[in-house]
Amino acid sequence: MKIKVLVAGKIKEKCYSDKAKKYLRWISRDISIEVIFLKDNDLKRLDKKQLHYITPDVFSIAMSEHGKEFSSVDFSNFIFDQKKELIFIIGPPDGLTKYLIKSTDFILSLSKFTVPHELAYLVLLEQIYRAVSIRNGSKYHRV
Repeated sequence: MKIKVLVAGKIKEKCYSDKAKKYLRWISRDISIEVIFLKDNDLKRLDKKQLHYITPDVFSIAMSEHGKEFSSVDFSNFIFDQKKELIFIIGPPDGLTKYLIKSTDFILSLSKFTVPHELAYLVLLEQIYRAVSIRNGSKYHRV
């Protein structure tokens, strides 16, 4: 399995970036994961950069509070059931464009709350790590 995470902007808060680095290290023990930061203040150019990664050979997932919510176990099953490389797309502060969202294969919500992209990034990484742990039968996820 291979996962890419596209993040609009950068992670400014050191506490988020430090914890994210830990999750990335832990995840990469079991699966291939890559994070790509796309920096552009022009939303049209950012949208174009994000769309570049949506190709037929990947399963693209837009992150939006309007998407489908999962339990951690269901999320684990969902990502491991996919047969293609996964690409998660986290938008800028104003969110992803409607066109980009319609261009993806799936819309995922971490919560009905609207959260800063930095926090969404951290929560997504934690849930990916949890999904891997569930798949491996680790005690990290307590039932």
